[in-house]
Amino acid sequence: MYCRKCGDPIPKGRLEILPNTTTCVNCSSTSKWYVRSVITGKTTYSETEVIKDQQLAESLKEMDRRAGWGSNLYKVR
Repeated sequence: MYCRKCGDPIPKGRLEILPNTTTCVNCSSTSKWYVRSVITGKTTYSETEVIKDQQLAESLKEMDRRAGWGSNLYKVR
């Protein structure tokens, strides 16, 4: 299947996940979401959070930069 906007082939993986898509990733009008780990156990469990708001995602990306093992604090310099 080919993108209806640019004519490039749509990758097989994208078609498997979104079978009704008509655009490639570059031509898509949907914004990327930010997914981050919220709670993680050593080996037993993990929870994630999906952020759809782009402004919030950008500020959380800054805070999520780790300054050391186990640190989730954003240091202002």
